[in-house]
Amino acid sequence: MTAGTPRVTTSAAWLAAPLADLTDRSLPGVVLAPFQRSAYLDLDGRIVALVASDVEIGPFTIVLNDFGMVREHCSTGPVVLDGGSLRIGAADIDLRAAAIWDAALPSRAASGAGAAREAAIDTLLTAAPPGSIAPLLQPGRASGPLLGPLSRGLDALADLLDDAEASDESWRDAAVKIAGRGPGLTPSGDDLLMGIVLALVVWPHLARTERIPDLLVDAARSKTTRISGAYLDAARRGWAAEPWHALIRALDDVAATRAAVRRIARVGETSGADALTGFCWAWRRLAD
Repeated sequence: MTAGTPRVTTSAAWLAAPLADLTDRSLPGVVLAPFQRSAYLDLDGRIVALVASDVEIGPFTIVLNDFGMVREHCSTGPVVLDGGSLRIGAADIDLRAAAIWDAALPSRAASGAGAAREAAIDTLLTAAPPGSIAPLLQPGRASGPLLGPLSRGLDALADLLDDAEASDESWRDAAVKIAGRGPGLTPSGDDLLMGIVLALVVWPHLARTERIPDLLVDAARSKTTRISGAYLDAARRGWAAEPWHALIRALDDVAATRAAVRRIARVGETSGADALTGFCWAWRRLAD
């Protein structure tokens, strides 16, 4: 930061509940990845996402009233959290008055109507952006350098879900077949696993033991980026972005399910659609 640069101030509108303790902590940090409407930070080992008010709130998100005011500073100076104020270069962000958003998905005992499940899959296949892995949900479409290995990884997971004697190591091996595959901060394979983990959290009876999300995530985190690992870790805790909450609330309503799927499919370049692919793959198994 250049000496004499005027400071700018703004405030956080929303703070995801897993970040609520940041309002009274002091931590050093660094900007990991700045974008047009968001920026990922590392605060002493914790991943935090600063986002504009038109970006969906997520499990480790701080929503800013004026992200545009902060954007240019995300690549010009150090990051310090001190007493509820987050300083990035010459920008000061007040976290203390932010409303707290509960990231925990609503509980769900039943699997939802079969019509809603098929509507979700149909809508996803229509709404998924080019380059997504949604074709994994279509028989005979899972070929190529990305879809082929991911399809084989799903086959391995399917076998394990049917095997009451499957070892922990077998689950880890299956996760490693999928994790880290594809480009970007959150590779498609990780997004696929995230959707599967969310389904396992929403419907624990999908697997024969509740430790499966931990086995999958722990294995995957060693194969991927820190930001992607943070999303996987959030999923195993049952934390997800707001559009996923809308989907879980909508599972008995076809029209609402379609709307929620379209909303998730718009997240990122393909991340939302790729995670939905994993979720719908697991959801479909509830009827098999």
